[in-house]
Amino acid sequence: MIHLRKNIILTGICLSVLTQTWGMEQLSLEDAIQVTLENNFAFRIASIDPEIARDQFTGEEAAFDSEIFASGQVSQSERTLTFDNNVGTSSDTRNWQAGVRKRLIYGTTVTARTNLDRNAGNAADLTSSLSQEADLAISLRQPLMRGFGREVNTAGIERARAGFEASIESYRDTVQAIIAQTEAAYWSVARWQEQLELNKSNLEVAEALLEEARERERVGMVTHIEVLQAEASRAERLEEIIATRRSLGDAYDALLTAMGVLPDVSTQGTDPEHTVESLPESGRDIPEFANLWNMALERDPVLAAQEAVMEQRRWDEVAARSATRPNLDLVLSGAYSGVDKELARDAYESAFNRDGHFWSVGLEFSMPWGMRQEKADLRTASKRLEQEDIRYAELRQSLFREVRATYRNLNAVRQSLEAATLTVQLQEATFDREKSKYEQGLSAIRDLLEEQSALDQARIRLLRSKFNQLSTEIEMARLSGTIFQRHGISPELPQLD
Repeated sequence: MIHLRKNIILTGICLSVLTQTWGMEQLSLEDAIQVTLENNFAFRIASIDPEIARDQFTGEEAAFDSEIFASGQVSQSERTLTFDNNVGTSSDTRNWQAGVRKRLIYGTTVTARTNLDRNAGNAADLTSSLSQEADLAISLRQPLMRGFGREVNTAGIERARAGFEASIESYRDTVQAIIAQTEAAYWSVARWQEQLELNKSNLEVAEALLEEARERERVGMVTHIEVLQAEASRAERLEEIIATRRSLGDAYDALLTAMGVLPDVSTQGTDPEHTVESLPESGRDIPEFANLWNMALERDPVLAAQEAVMEQRRWDEVAARSATRPNLDLVLSGAYSGVDKELARDAYESAFNRDGHFWSVGLEFSMPWGMRQEKADLRTASKRLEQEDIRYAELRQSLFREVRATYRNLNAVRQSLEAATLTVQLQEATFDREKSKYEQGLSAIRDLLEEQSALDQARIRLLRSKFNQLSTEIEMARLSGTIFQRHGISPELPQLD
């Protein structure tokens, strides 16, 4: 699993610690991300992929591990009569063999072995014989065409290495997406939390206006219709609170889903178990588009993963091209041998003294007629590489569109936020003026309620603009690969041993 380290090292957070955290009055964004990186299901699933890829790499490396082999065989035969009715014959043959075999990165296979043959028996003339023959041999097989060279023999290892890099980049993409999703979900809760407080404040204003309208009706200053208008305004504010509570509950559940935990099942689910931080004021400058695009190109894990896939296809092509060559192997072998009438130890001593030896050299050739299958495999490998090259260009183009669209959106939401701020200031001044006129009896309550509604909507638009700006900044941080820096996280990615 990939471990993530912050400036202060994050310790593992289990569900019991999470319960203590939630028992606090407020859940911080940092705590939410910590819990997410421990419990999110997509994170936990994705963290297994690098482990699988590492084992696949180990499996490819194991092709060059030494192989130990051993065998033994015993055979006996007996004849009771011969052709001339003399005493029969018997034989007892035993063979033991052991050795080690290793494949080298240039395709060479080296085998060192020892062999012991024990033969015992008697002939028809009743003479018996026993012999022990031992040899110490080494053999070498070197491909000269198909399978020759370091590149083709390490193609499997390099392909697995590229696969490991692809899994790391895919995992990094998942982690970035999860962090961005968690932050966006967290600020969504903050947005609805603040809107609920705003709705409650609006309700208090509506109730105050209703009480004032009733008092004015009591003294005969206004008609009952103005009281009805104030009551209708109060009912609208209650309805807004109900709708906002529902949206807040949905946003909170989305945050819990991102964090990979379940809410307290003992609650009715109407309100969150705890609060979150308020929406922050963003004062960050927007970088130049060219800088954002260069950062995205350099850090985008999807492009990096695709580059690793392309590398895999290139190694597939290397292996397929080698397979189109004929098999032509140089085979060399040599041994020292020794013989003794009775003891295997003496036979081995004779072999070590090089009393006997043999050697051989030869060539082995084979090839499929026409090599249709091998040539087809090479064409397939080349076309798959071409596919991945095109897919890389498509991903790059898609990334460019996303970065440019997000950059435009970020500028737009900044301008929208500025406009919404000015609108709120204007509506506050207008409402205060209309309220002053109403208190002096120069305005009807309907006009005041309209101004209050306009002010409420302006404040909600300002809140929505703040959230939209935060959401766009989060998306830009994800696309530009700065989401880790945004939260002070330094990822430690697995490495091949």
